[in-house]
Amino acid sequence: MNAYAYKASLIVLVVWLLYQIVHNYVFFLFFVLAIGFLALYKSSPKETQKHTNYLWTSLALFLASFIFTTAFWVLLTLFLLFQLSSDEKLLNTIRDPLFRKKQYWRDKEYISVQWNENNANDSKLYRNKWIGDDFVGKDIFEWEDYNFQKIMGDTFFDLGNTVLPIKENILLLRKGFGDTKLFVPKDVALSLDVSIVLGKLIIEDEVFDMKNETVKWQSKNYDTALRKIKVVSSTLIGEVEVVYL
Repeated sequence: MNAYAYKASLIVLVVWLLYQIVHNYVFFLFFVLAIGFLALYKSSPKETQKHTNYLWTSLALFLASFIFTTAFWVLLTLFLLFQLSSDEKLLNTIRDPLFRKKQYWRDKEYISVQWNENNANDSKLYRNKWIGDDFVGKDIFEWEDYNFQKIMGDTFFDLGNTVLPIKENILLLRKGFGDTKLFVPKDVALSLDVSIVLGKLIIEDEVFDMKNETVKWQSKNYDTALRKIKVVSSTLIGEVEVVYL
């Protein structure tokens, strides 16, 4: 299917989805309530707990308004088929844990380690992307523990452009769909706790094809190392890859 036919099909299916929502009393009620809570989310102060509660309530109601419609599942199936047919890497990520037998590895890049020191310990607020890619370490940066979550997108962490403090550093990653790539200097000890519903974990020449499984792995010198990082990752569909610099 070419891009024009794909876009035209999406438009038709979205119209069909709205038609099914409007012509079902329960679905339409959920849809109207979702819009109402979304309006409350937009108008409420960001510092309050209600601000977040309004958002999650709105998302739950939106989901309830269309998840039981035929149009939604046809739309989702078409979207996945098109993405799989046009994105070979995504296709391999889903296919390999189910069917692949042979091991393989890809070329890696090298980025040097540099130091940036700052002893400030201020409170900070970070806003995560819902959808999109994140690249931490493209330039020299000061390390701090990270907690990332998103629905869809790739995440890249390059620890070669920072120096980890002498302690156990923490990196938490939660996402629905997308790949995660970690560039780790060889003098940094690593501990992994990776859960993937469908995808792969790659550590140097080791490849774990995962189907709703969890892999716990750590460097031999992790307990005694001065500089170390613990990575806890949860992914629905995607690939987690560790590259040693």
